[in-house]
Amino acid sequence: MFRDALMILDVHDVDRALAYYCDQLGFELDFRNEQAPDNYAGIRRGNVLLHMQWQSADAFRQGTAGNLRVRIDVDDPDALYAEYSARGVVGLGPEPEDTSWGTREFAFRDPDGNHLAFFVDH
Repeated sequence: MFRDALMILDVHDVDRALAYYCDQLGFELDFRNEQAPDNYAGIRRGNVLLHMQWQSADAFRQGTAGNLRVRIDVDDPDALYAEYSARGVVGLGPEPEDTSWGTREFAFRDPDGNHLAFFVDH
């Protein structure tokens, strides 16, 4: 039986990614690998837990890193979009819209190329 899933974001720099996700996207630091703090960390907002792991510049150039797509179910994508606009989120895309598959959502890529979509089912 499946119980849960965890996404691991590929990042160029863990410190920079933590600053982006915590300062701009409102996540909080959940943990940081004590033995390798520049390699692995976890962040949390509400019930959403994401991990991030350092990847080499070569991995990004070769296309083996920074390609993750994450869909996050939220209460109100319009309110979240307004929050992110007020915070000046880097890379924020178009405003939320209704989709043909029954959601209201918006999406953008983080500085490391990971695709983030925030949605609510209608």
